Amino acid sequence: MAATPPQIRLWDDNPSTLDLLGFDAVVEPIVAAVRERNVHPLTLSVQSPWGGGKSTILKLIEAEFEDDKSCFVVSTNPWAYDDHGDVKGTLISEILHGIQSQIPDPGIKKKVTEKAKELLGRVSWSRAAMAIAKGALTFQVDPDQIAGIFEPKDPDGPESMAGFNDAYKELLALIPEVERVVVLVDDLDRCLPDAVTATLEAIKLFLSTEKMVFVLAADQDMVRDAISVSLDGARRGDVFAKRYLEKIVQLPIALPRLSAIDAEAYIGLLIAGRSMSGTELQALAAHVRARRNTHQTPLLDDFDGLPAEPTEEDLSLAAQLAEGLSADRLSNPRQIKRFLNAFGVRESIARARGATIPPGLMIKMLLLEELHRSSFNTLAAAPVQERKTLLARWQAWAKPTGEEGEDATLPDGIDETTKEWAAAPPSVTNENLDPYLTLAASLINVSMGAQVSDEVVALINDLLGESQAARNVAAGSLSERGEDEQLAALDVLFATTKRTEDAEAVVRGAVLWAGKTPALEQAAAVGVETHCWGGRLTPGAIVELANSGRAALVGLVRRAAQDTALHPSTQAAARDELEQIGGN
Repeated sequence: MAATPPQIRLWDDNPSTLDLLGFDAVVEPIVAAVRERNVHPLTLSVQSPWGGGKSTILKLIEAEFEDDKSCFVVSTNPWAYDDHGDVKGTLISEILHGIQSQIPDPGIKKKVTEKAKELLGRVSWSRAAMAIAKGALTFQVDPDQIAGIFEPKDPDGPESMAGFNDAYKELLALIPEVERVVVLVDDLDRCLPDAVTATLEAIKLFLSTEKMVFVLAADQDMVRDAISVSLDGARRGDVFAKRYLEKIVQLPIALPRLSAIDAEAYIGLLIAGRSMSGTELQALAAHVRARRNTHQTPLLDDFDGLPAEPTEEDLSLAAQLAEGLSADRLSNPRQIKRFLNAFGVRESIARARGATIPPGLMIKMLLLEELHRSSFNTLAAAPVQERKTLLARWQAWAKPTGEEGEDATLPDGIDETTKEWAAAPPSVTNENLDPYLTLAASLINVSMGAQVSDEVVALINDLLGESQAARNVAAGSLSERGEDEQLAALDVLFATTKRTEDAEAVVRGAVLWAGKTPALEQAAAVGVETHCWGGRLTPGAIVELANSGRAALVGLVRRAAQDTALHPSTQAAARDELEQIGGN
C-alpha cells in the first residue's frame, strides 16, 4: 500500500542549555549570590509549578560555571533513586564523587579519595552498601573496610556520623583553590515524601561547612506537603513543615509565569528553531533577549544582520498560538511544548490524510479539545447536519449581537466555561469542522458516526491479547485492509491506552502491525509518542521498539534514552538497548 509518511515536528521535554525564555534575569542574580564571598553556606530554591522551567534554570546555572576552575558543580536528581530506600546515603555519595571526579591533580585526587572513604565509613552500612551497589561511586573500597561497617559504631569514633562535618571540612581543605561547591538538586518535588525529607536531611549535613551552596529546583508547596506527610507520624503538621523548609532554604526565588509577549516569542523561537542550525538559533535567541532587556516589542522583530530569521508563516503561527494559549491560561513552557506537539501530530496526520485545516481553526479546536473535553464531545457527537446550528447558537450565546443574540441560550451539553473560547477569533460558525472532528475523534476515541467495523475491533482485541499466534494472525489480517481503514484502526488501537496504565501491549501490537505494513511506520511512531509516552512507557515497551527494525520506532528509543522525565528504569532500558544495537 502506498502512503506518504507525515512529516511531524515534535519538541522534547528535556531541560535546555539555550535560554529561550529570558531566564537570564533569574540566572544572573543566582550566580551572583553563589559567588558572594560573605554568604555561605547557602541554600537557594528555584520555585515554580511543574513545567515552569526549573530544570532549564539549573542547566543555565551549570553553564555559567563551566570554565570556572574555582567552582565545582555537582548535579543530582533524587527522583532517579527515590525508590531505592537510600536517598540520603546516595546523595552524600554523589556529592563526594562529584568533587573527586573534578580534581585534575592525581596526587590531590588520591588524598581526597582517601578522605571520602572515611566519610563513607560514617554513613550507615545500609546507605553505603546501597550507593555502592547502585554504582553511585567509583571509589575503590577495601572489602575489610566494608565488612567493618556491619559492626556497632562508637559515637566518638571515626566511623560515627557525629564527626562527619569536621571530616568533610578536612576534605575541602585539601583543595583550597576551590572556593565553592555548588550542588544542583533537580526534581525534588517529584520524589516520594520520605525521599524529600531524606534529601533535605542530607543537605543539612553540609550546611555548617563553608564553600557549600545548594540550589534546589522544586515546587515549594509540593515539597512542603511532602515534608508534612513524611513527618505525619510525629504529628507536627503543616506549620512545622513550613518552618523546617525555611530553616534549610535561605533564598527562595519564584519563576514568573510567562506573559503573552514572552509566550509568543518562546513559541516563535521553538518553531523557527526547527529549520535553523544551532548557531542561527543562538543568534536569534540573543537578539530576542536584547530586545527584551531594552523593552522593545514585539520581541521577534527587526532581524537585520542575523544569519537567519523566522519565516512570516512561523511568526503568524506563533502569534495565533500565543493568543489562544494566553487566553486559556496555558502559559508555562512544558504546557506550551505539549500543546505544540499535539498541534503537530494533528497537522501531520491531517496532511497525510489529505485534509486541509487552517492553522487558526486547528488551534481553536485543539484548545476546545484540551480544555473543555465534555463540550468537544457534544460537538463531535452531534449529527453532521446539526453542527452548524449548534455552533451558531453557541457563538451567539458567547458573543451576543442584535436581538437574536440577546435571546440566545447555551446549547444543551455545552459548558458555561466555554464562553471565552466561543467568543474568541476565529469564528467557527461558517467553517467545515468535519475533517478536524473526524481526526480528533479517532485520536481520543470520541464517539462519532464513522467507526471501524466490528471485525476490525475484534482483530485489534486479538492484537492486544496474550497469544502470540493470535497476534500474528490479527496483524496479518489488519495489514490486508485498505490504507484509510488501517489508519483508522491504528487510531483505535492507540485509543485503548486510556483504559490502562501500562501501554506495553499497545506498543507491542503497533510494532508487529507496522512490521507487516511498512507504510504505517511513521503513524505508529506518532501514536506511541502521543499516547504511550511518560508513565505508561515501560522497559518492555522499549525492548519492543528497539527490536522493531523500523527507523522511526528505533528513533523513539533514542529519545527515551535522553528523556529525563521518564521513569529511570525505562530510561536505563533505552540506553541498554541502544548499546546492543550500536546506537547512541
